[in-house]
Amino acid sequence: MTVFDRYHPATLQDLAGWSTLSRNGVGPLLKGLGVAALNRKYPMLRVYHGLLGLDPEDDAEAQMLGQGLVRTTWVAARVGLQNDDLLKALRRPGHGYPPLFVLGPHRHLMLRAQVEQMLASPRNAWHALTPIAGFAEPASHLARATGRPQARIDALLADAETAPMHILAGGQSRFLVADVLRRLGSPAAPDSGASAAVAAEDGPERDAPCPPVAAPVGGLFASATRQAPRDHPARSVCTRSAAGARRGDDAHGAPAEAKLPKT
Repeated sequence: MTVFDRYHPATLQDLAGWSTLSRNGVGPLLKGLGVAALNRKYPMLRVYHGLLGLDPEDDAEAQMLGQGLVRTTWVAARVGLQNDDLLKALRRPGHGYPPLFVLGPHRHLMLRAQVEQMLASPRNAWHALTPIAGFAEPASHLARATGRPQARIDALLADAETAPMHILAGGQSRFLVADVLRRLGSPAAPDSGASAAVAAEDGPERDAPCPPVAAPVGGLFASATRQAPRDHPARSVCTRSAAGARRGDDAHGAPAEAKLPKT
C-alpha cells in the first residue's frame, strides 16, 4: 500500500487510488470544492484541507492521512455487518466508529488508518484528528456561515438524498460549507430549491444516503472510551484559536491508548 507524503504531488490517478473514487470523478469533485491543481498535480496537504477538512499536526498524523480512504462496504465486511446496517449504526449518537465522509451518493468513505486502528484495538480505539475550523458546520450554523437565508438552507437540506456533502461523526452531521455555497450560488439568485447531488460514482458500492441525525440508540461500539481533553495554546474546540481548548470535538474523541506518538 502506497502512503503519500503530505506534499506529494498527486496525479488524478494517484488520487483515484487514495480515495477509491474513479479518476474521472476525483477532478470534478475537487474543483467543486475549490481545490485547484498545481502544474496539473495536487499537493496532498491541499487535498486533506479542501476535501476532508483535516490538517495533520505531525508526521504520524500525516502518515495516517497518506494511507487514504476506504468505502463503507470494506468496513462493513470487517466488522461483520451488512453495509446498510453499518450506515444505520453510523447515524446513531455515541456509536464509537471513526467519522464518515459523505462526498455524494454512493461515496461513503472513512479513513483507512482510523478503521484499522479500531479493528486492532481491544477497546475499539482510534486516533482522532482535529477538524479545520469553519470547513464543515452543523445545519443550525449554515445560514450564519454562508450568509444565506435560513429558508434557502432549509430547502437545500429538505431531501436527505440530495443533501450537500457532509461529515458524519458521533451520529451528528456537519455540512461542507464550500459545497453548500456551490449549490446555493449567488445570494441574489432565484431560489430553485435543493440542487441535484454529485453524480453517482461508478463501482460496486451502492451506499444508502445518510439522513439527518437519528434518535439516540446505542451503537455497536458505544462503550468505546474516549480520549481525555488536553490543552493546546491558542486553540478552541475546533478552531485552534483559544487558549486551553480541547483537541477536536466530542464526536472525534478517542481513548488515550489510541494516541499516536509524536515523531
